[in-house]
Amino acid sequence: MSSTPSADRISAIRKSGLLDRPGSEQFHLLTEHVRVALAVPVAIISIVDEDRQVFAGHCGLPSPWDARGETPMTHSFCQHVVDQAAPLIVTDARVHELVSQNHAIGDLGVIGYLGVPIALPTGELVGALAAVDTVPRVWTDRELKTLETLAKVVEREIALGVSELKYRRLFEDMQEGYYTASAVRDAAGALVDIRFEEINPSFQRLTGLDPATVLGKRLSDVLPTALGDMLPAYERVLDGEFVVHANMETALGRWYENRMRRLEGDRIASIFTDVTDRKALEAQQELLSQEMAHRLKNTLAMVQAIATQTLRPVEDRRYVEAFEKRLLTLSSAHDILFRQNWQTAPVGEVVASVVDKIGLTERVDVGGPAVAMGPRGTLSTALILHELLTNAVKYGALSVPAGRVTIAWRTDEDTFNLTWQETDGPAVTAPASKGFGSRLIRMGLIGAGGVEVTYAPTGLTAEMTADLKQLQAE
Repeated sequence: MSSTPSADRISAIRKSGLLDRPGSEQFHLLTEHVRVALAVPVAIISIVDEDRQVFAGHCGLPSPWDARGETPMTHSFCQHVVDQAAPLIVTDARVHELVSQNHAIGDLGVIGYLGVPIALPTGELVGALAAVDTVPRVWTDRELKTLETLAKVVEREIALGVSELKYRRLFEDMQEGYYTASAVRDAAGALVDIRFEEINPSFQRLTGLDPATVLGKRLSDVLPTALGDMLPAYERVLDGEFVVHANMETALGRWYENRMRRLEGDRIASIFTDVTDRKALEAQQELLSQEMAHRLKNTLAMVQAIATQTLRPVEDRRYVEAFEKRLLTLSSAHDILFRQNWQTAPVGEVVASVVDKIGLTERVDVGGPAVAMGPRGTLSTALILHELLTNAVKYGALSVPAGRVTIAWRTDEDTFNLTWQETDGPAVTAPASKGFGSRLIRMGLIGAGGVEVTYAPTGLTAEMTADLKQLQAE
């Protein structure tokens, strides 16, 4: 699709009649669909005229722009979509070279912007379909694809003629089911049901339900087994949340994932897809993970038994016990990874599993942001923390009643940092010799070093740094 000279483009827009029919109901409903699908506060269909942009459809615009239905070009991001004949992706408009001086930032609160071109059947670009956020937003490839798909629906609406097309035709080519519904409340105002108002053709295709048995009916009439599961989700939606909810419709024997948000008044909109195949795959993966975890536990138990028998002649049992505890730590870390399909493990969960094994959780302070580690980082981190905790119990802060340990982590751009700090323990001195545990600690979180251990008299400190991407590598 290529843009035409400005004069020809403007002439084509005016001949199409799009500027004469701003704010059509069909386009308004489609922008509601965009808001639900992308979870944004504002969605617009903008027709870029010579010195203004006119909103053929909009949802969520602030006053007075919602009533005006247009803005001057000083407030238009969509003009750049037309000029470039390509999508415009803006994470933060305030620092974006192309639009940082645009008046829409201050007057309309436009910060995050994702816009894709829309065109007439003859190819002339007329404007953009856009999703707008009032905070910085990192747009995903899937969101861009969703918006481009919906832009095709807009173009079809334009081609068929706004005045002659009911809005249901906008959803005929969509794979997702879509419905709107109003809340049904009891005398006390409690939500007890919903009543279907509108559905799209894919609703029937995905559920097998005849529209005549759905429209105007309550959910309890259509699918009584679904009401108990869905009602709490609907309550959250009507409280203003954007909710993604998966549920098994027992009457239909299928799993559906609903993406829901509140509409004006006491109403909701939902886009849903059939995720039965995905759920079956997830169940299969879960079963496989459980079987793998079971086999690994058996293997580790066999290793432990062999080691116990092999090391029986060793008089100093401390070494045997240390080996067994390290093996147990590895087993716990593997459990966490298997729960995540051996892809990633949350740092907080890994730390907690190691601390719990020591039994002094009330004297260990743990804190940091949500960060996922890959398998190698998970196993290394668990073993290192096990060694540090073991040493703290034997010789350090946890060997005395008043001693405490702090484990804290943070991310700094592309780096992960984990700090170990002991306080209120006995005076610390560097060991005369370094054993396996010390060497293991100094190997670092990904086996590449990056560890600085300080034997301060006030308490042992260890600073560990690793490349974040390597730590998270699967």
